[in-house]
Amino acid sequence: MANPLITNYDRSKTFVLNPRTEVGNYTNSTYNDVTLAKGTLMGRIASSNLLTPLTSGASDGSQFPVGIVLADTVVVAGDTAEITICVAGDVDENKLVLQGSDSLATVISSRTLRDRIGADTVGIKLVGGNQLTGFDNQ
Repeated sequence: MANPLITNYDRSKTFVLNPRTEVGNYTNSTYNDVTLAKGTLMGRIASSNLLTPLTSGASDGSQFPVGIVLADTVVVAGDTAEITICVAGDVDENKLVLQGSDSLATVISSRTLRDRIGADTVGIKLVGGNQLTGFDNQ
């Protein structure tokens, strides 16, 4: 076999393959600056359409995943900022930032958070830490 094609992926990234993004608003209603870390799973408050870090105990619509923060973003106290979130693509599940005691096994409305991410988003696929790590990418 002459000239085989070899593809190496950079697994150090949170967003591994084909990230698709959209922009939404986040309001910092605290008295301190807030840093939304890259990889933070976000929900959307139904009544205001504002993004917020997802917490499973919420009941305002933000308990359902809509995307993952694309880059560390500082929001000044009292400000509203545009946040870019990943809404589709392969994401390293080990780099997700979840709130409190939430995990991918946390159940929200009869489904695990892992299943919700795949079903409720445009098309985020969580990939494990051992996928695409071998020289032959298998």
